[in-house]
Amino acid sequence: MATTHLRACDVPEVRQDLVRWADRNIGPQPVLVNGFTDPRALWSAARAAEQFYVNDQMTWLARDIGEGLPLCAFDESALPDPVGFLVWSEDPSPHTATLGRPRAALWCRAGLTLRVLVLDEAGPYRRELERWGNRAAEYWVRQVTASLAGDLAIAFGAEVPLNTETEWDQVRDAWTVDKYGRPARDRYGLGADGINSINDDQLRVLRTLLGTFLLIRQPADARRGLWQCDDVRPDAAARKRLRRAGGDPTATVRYITLRQSIRPAPEDDGGARDTAGRVYRHRWFVKPHRRTYPDQDDPSGYSRKWVGPYLVTPAGCKNAPILGRDRIVSVLRR
Repeated sequence: MATTHLRACDVPEVRQDLVRWADRNIGPQPVLVNGFTDPRALWSAARAAEQFYVNDQMTWLARDIGEGLPLCAFDESALPDPVGFLVWSEDPSPHTATLGRPRAALWCRAGLTLRVLVLDEAGPYRRELERWGNRAAEYWVRQVTASLAGDLAIAFGAEVPLNTETEWDQVRDAWTVDKYGRPARDRYGLGADGINSINDDQLRVLRTLLGTFLLIRQPADARRGLWQCDDVRPDAAARKRLRRAGGDPTATVRYITLRQSIRPAPEDDGGARDTAGRVYRHRWFVKPHRRTYPDQDDPSGYSRKWVGPYLVTPAGCKNAPILGRDRIVSVLRR
C-alpha cells in the first residue's frame, strides 16, 4: 500500500478538475458510467458535493469493517451528506486485478438509491499510455484519455439500494450485466476470470465506502468517538487557481482522522508519548512491508528490509481486543 500524494488541502482542486471534466463530458459522445448515465447529473453532483478527506488509519479501519459486513446496507441517515466527494489517503481496497488504484468516491442520493462514482489515481493510466506508445490500440487510448480528470481517472459507477439490506452479489450485478440481464461485454478480452477479479476489486471499494460511512456516523463525543473532524482550507496558491478555474476558494474539506477514545490524564504521558498523542484501546496487525534502515556496512547508505507481519500493542493495551480479521497462527515444531 502506498499513501497518495494528495493532501486534505488538495481536495478542492481535485474536485474542480472533476467538475471541469464533467463539463467537457456533456457532449455528443460522453463517457457513461453506471449510475450517472446522464452527464449533467454527474456535473451537478460534482459541483454540489461536500468535501471529505480520510486519513490512512481511518481508511485501514474502514477496510477491516467493510470486509466483515455480511450485507450491503447503505442507510440514508448514515450518509455524511446527501451529495459528497471523498478522498482516501490510502488504498480503500486490496486490489488484485485493476490497473488503476482507487482513491476517491463521488456519491449523491437519488430517491431510494445511492449513485456512486469511484475514481482511480491517474498515474498508472498515464504510465501505461507512455509504455505502449504507438503500439496501443486506438480505441483503448481514446477510452483511457477520455476518462482522465486531472490527478484522477473515472473508474466505475454503481447504483446502490438505500434503506434496505441487499446481498453483495446483487449489488455487483448492477454493473456486471447489461439492461437485458446479459453479461456485460468483455471489451478488452480479459476473459471470465479477469472480469470476475475486477468485479471483486470494485465491490471491495464499495465495502470500504460503507465502512467509512459507518465510522463517520459514530458519535464524536470525546469519550466515545473513534474519529475527529477538522476543517481544512486550500493553501493560498491553490485558492488562486480555484478562483481562476471558477471554483469556490472558500470551500473547506472535512478531514476525518482516527482519534483517541479516552483523553489521557495529565499523568498518563507514557501512553500519549508512545502513540503520538493518541491513546488507543485496541491492538492491530501490520502486514508485511519494506522498511528503510541505515546500512551498517556503509554509514552513508541505506538498505531495504522486509518486516512483519507483527502485532502492534500500544502502551496499556496488552489485554485489549485485536482490531481486524482473525489471523492464522503458524506453529513451528521440531
